[in-house]
Amino acid sequence: MTVVLKGSSPTVLTAGILLLSRARSFGMPLRVEVVGDLDDITPVTGPAVLHSNVLASCGVGRDLGQGPLVVVPGPATDPVLVSMSPGGLGGWFSVDSSGIGSHPATQAFVRLSRDPRPVARQAARQLSRLLYSHGVPPEPAVMDIAFAAPQVPLTRIALALRAGRAMTGENGAPLTRWLVPSTAPVEPPDEIPSGGALLQNWRVGTLRPWLDRLPVSGRFATETWLDAMEELALDDGGRDLALLQGLGELFAHLAMLPGMSMLPPPDAVADAVATGMARVLGATRGEHCANRALADVFRFLGGRAVEAARYPLELPTFEPPPDRMGRWRWFATQVVDAAEHADELWRRAMDPQN
Repeated sequence: MTVVLKGSSPTVLTAGILLLSRARSFGMPLRVEVVGDLDDITPVTGPAVLHSNVLASCGVGRDLGQGPLVVVPGPATDPVLVSMSPGGLGGWFSVDSSGIGSHPATQAFVRLSRDPRPVARQAARQLSRLLYSHGVPPEPAVMDIAFAAPQVPLTRIALALRAGRAMTGENGAPLTRWLVPSTAPVEPPDEIPSGGALLQNWRVGTLRPWLDRLPVSGRFATETWLDAMEELALDDGGRDLALLQGLGELFAHLAMLPGMSMLPPPDAVADAVATGMARVLGATRGEHCANRALADVFRFLGGRAVEAARYPLELPTFEPPPDRMGRWRWFATQVVDAAEHADELWRRAMDPQN
């Protein structure tokens, strides 16, 4: 029996792979053909990481022993595209793999660490020591997760810790050990002020409820760091105050927690992607296309392309966006949709009368 599909979109290729894989598992003779050119496909290039049962089952970006974690390599000069939603259906953002940072707060930290001014380098070292004490390296990719992941701040903190500790293999001290008990509830502001406004609020005492959550040593170190950031801002016009704003948002939410409590655990999909970041940051060998990989697997399983057919089946598809992140959203959506179409195509192939 033969199933003929029209086009070579990700939906068609994925459905074809699922049909051929199912037929092989049952030992049934099934041919799948597509009307089109398997070499004329839309590039969907890495580096990228997501959690997709369908893509992993199709053999795309799969690392044996890592379940549905999909890692597509790519040039180190391109940002890593990340989705922490099931199937890659949403929540895409980028992290840097070249040591510069994607989020403005991360870029500010990198500038501080490379600044010739001793005060700037000391401020960067102080923050680095804090991260190392919790088992996290001061890597731009880890900081991008903390600042840019599309989750609530406390979850972003937990994910950054998971990603960083997966890189170092260390557990580090609990982050909430820095919080002292407080009877007065501390709520984060509706909108985090800019870095300059935070410095001004600190000087007039507005930040006292949050700073009171720190022990004496922690508060002294924090205010010393704020002194340094204020001195630098006066010298360079506030060039790196995005770092202060980013950290301020995270700490404002962290200060809500009781002392010696725990961060809210991220869901299983986000956790798997965070711990897999070390794998994708090292996957910088050349340029890889996830869509091309689908076509290769389709050919390997026996699928083939034909120039024409009388009654090919047409699966729904839509035009790909021009940008790389948009194409990954487009690609992941079509792959997930293909699983539903494959079930229907299988029923039609097995029982053509119905």
